[in-house]
Amino acid sequence: MIRLILLLTLTSSLSHLAVGQSAKLEDKVLINGITLGMHSFDYSLDYSPMVEEIAALGSEWIQVNVKFFQENIYSSRIVTGAGYEKYWNQFEQIIHKAKEENLKVSILPIVLLSNAHGSNWRGMLEPYDVDKWFRYYEKIIIRIANIAETQDVEMMSVGSELVSLQQYQSHWTRIITNTRTIFKGKLNYAANWDAYADIGFLDKLDYLGLSGYYNLTESTNPTKWSLCNSWNYIKREILAFQELHDIPIIFTELGYTSQDGTNMQPWNYYATDKVDLEEQKLCYQAFIEVWGRDERFHGVFFYDWFAEGGPTDVGYTIKDKPAEAVVKAWFEQIKR
Repeated sequence: MIRLILLLTLTSSLSHLAVGQSAKLEDKVLINGITLGMHSFDYSLDYSPMVEEIAALGSEWIQVNVKFFQENIYSSRIVTGAGYEKYWNQFEQIIHKAKEENLKVSILPIVLLSNAHGSNWRGMLEPYDVDKWFRYYEKIIIRIANIAETQDVEMMSVGSELVSLQQYQSHWTRIITNTRTIFKGKLNYAANWDAYADIGFLDKLDYLGLSGYYNLTESTNPTKWSLCNSWNYIKREILAFQELHDIPIIFTELGYTSQDGTNMQPWNYYATDKVDLEEQKLCYQAFIEVWGRDERFHGVFFYDWFAEGGPTDVGYTIKDKPAEAVVKAWFEQIKR
């Protein structure tokens, strides 16, 4: 019901738009990519084979998820000490390798909790000193911007799923403004799928990113029809918002584990240890059928390409699983 009300409101508001207002939407580039999460704590790990595999899959883009930690949701300090230098070097090596493979690059910084309690996560941050937290955070973004500009990166995000901090518009405006003085590529902010409607700094961005972990059905054995039906409903809402705010929307994260019931809670990678390769494949087929041929679609980064994969793996990777063939076929199709 809430979605329906929002959709009707957005659709009604479209009549007030001036003719020719959607200049950003006319500048169409379809982004088709795979996310490579820097999940390892071994800062000597060579990610090059994974980058090569992503390129071989036919992806034109790679998104590198770079992670930083604070202790809990109340911390005002994000860890960026000397111990992180090897991590920064590893990050740059991945970008360099991606460029060698002729991949376009996007960067997504993520803040995680090193001592989380219960269901706390980055969408619930309440730092004791908000100004101090943003000073730490801005230093991270500016360093990423310098690396991105030096290595000819095409796009970077200024944040990911920081739901409770999206209200601080002046802080975000400053970060975006200062980032643009360094980085000449495209900027996005990656919002959670249920928390993008009230972001006050959309007009400062080139793209709105979404983490598209929508709950699709209530069945552990969904049909492709039911998955497509849910996506069609969601798509109408997203496209109405895109048109209303004249900002291209991309999925900065979208993925499914190979766990039974993954369509019900795609964000929950601890749901079960029961493998279901077919459901993962159906979820990818449904998304591509609904979005893949729509001219209003601006792109997606499928999450993610880490871990060994294979038929016994229950994680997000599509490597050596039936879903891999689905994604590869779409990549090949859109190049024709």
